[in-house]
Formats: sequence, C-alpha cells, structure tokens
Amino acid sequence: MTHVIKIVEAPRKRSMCETKMRYDVMLNGEVFDTLYFNTRGYLGYLPLPGGEKLALPECGISAYKAEARRINREAKDSEGASS
Repeated sequence: MTHVIKIVEAPRKRSMCETKMRYDVMLNGEVFDTLYFNTRGYLGYLPLPGGEKLALPECGISAYKAEARRINREAKDSEGASS
C-alpha cells in the first residue's frame, strides 16, 4: 500500500485571532491531522507507515516538511524492497 504524506496550507481552518497559517497533513489524499502554531512553533502529528503517529517538538513548518519527505522516502524504499 502506498504511503504518501503531503503538508498543505489550510487557510479556512484558521481562526480570526491566529496570525500563523494552519496546515493539513494529508495521507494518501485524505486529511490525517492539522498542524497549528503554538507559542514557539507548530504542533501536530505525522503518520508513520506502521500506523503510529510521530510528534515533533515545537518547530518550524520546514522541519515538518523535511520529516514528511524523509518518511515518504523510507516508505517508498521499503515498498521497493518488498516487491
């Protein structure tokens, strides 16, 4: 089964008082979680291929995107090895 994570801006989920953009974590085209900005960085979960959730400490959106690329790469490599 494919495992593709994308992080997409979600402007409609942002409340009036929020100054930072919210992001949807998409797994195979479906919303898995939402990343929101806390006092020092974004919080939320990324899905792992085994079904677990990965929580990063408060950090910038670029760290979440880099981690999503790493997870996608590992999932793709493990699919190729099992074929």
